[in-house]
Amino acid sequence: MPDVVAAIDEGGANDLLQDAAAALGTLSDSGSGSLGPFVANWSASATFSGGTVDLIAPDVVRLANVRMDYSVAVSVSLDLSDIIPDFCLPRICIPTPFGSICTPRICIDWPTITIPFSHSSFVNFSADFRPVVTLVGGEWRVDLVVLGTPFLQLGPAAAALLAALGLAAAAVLAPIPFIGPILALAVAGILAAIGVAGILGLLGPILSPFVSGLTFNVFRQPQLFEVVPASGSDAAVNVTLTAVTAAVVSTDEDELVLNVDFSP
Repeated sequence: MPDVVAAIDEGGANDLLQDAAAALGTLSDSGSGSLGPFVANWSASATFSGGTVDLIAPDVVRLANVRMDYSVAVSVSLDLSDIIPDFCLPRICIPTPFGSICTPRICIDWPTITIPFSHSSFVNFSADFRPVVTLVGGEWRVDLVVLGTPFLQLGPAAAALLAALGLAAAAVLAPIPFIGPILALAVAGILAAIGVAGILGLLGPILSPFVSGLTFNVFRQPQLFEVVPASGSDAAVNVTLTAVTAAVVSTDEDELVLNVDFSP
């Protein structure tokens, strides 16, 4: 028999989850990836909140409707010549008694531009977690570790991000000389080259790592634990927590149970 048994029901586990999500704080990452035919640099951050707990014996903690709020900032560089064909103004020649005088040949070579844009939103997901007990640096920890990679419904977010890209592209292109008459064509060409599939191809790899290794810490306790007698007449003593296990137990109700063994 373990020396100490601690148990919480699903209501208590819900409170524990909210505290764990708040303690997790803001996660952030950055990198580069493919945005359709282009390369984009990005940075992203995410926080977690909400969700409800379903305890399933013997070792599954199912979290439903966890909310991930995220912000993504993207910067993509592209050569407009890949979107809009370069062209040359026609030469005009005027015959004179001394020969023809012609205007110089002027060709428009579209520049390479950088388009920064950003998008903030949220996505809900559900996933199964498993309690994992570790002893690290003299501290017992119980973490809920996600199993697999939860599915993220990113279709609406991809459409919104593509729209943000269109607005950002128009703002960057507007000041470029000669581009005014064909601004709409340039923006349409950029959006067509990337498309929703291209946005999903970037957004999925950005956000999935935030949830694929998601871990909520729900218990931590130093291995050396001070015990104070209830009467208060005796001095406090230190005991060593020699073993901690976690499991989901189903009796009259489902509970997350910690079993603790200690020695003087």
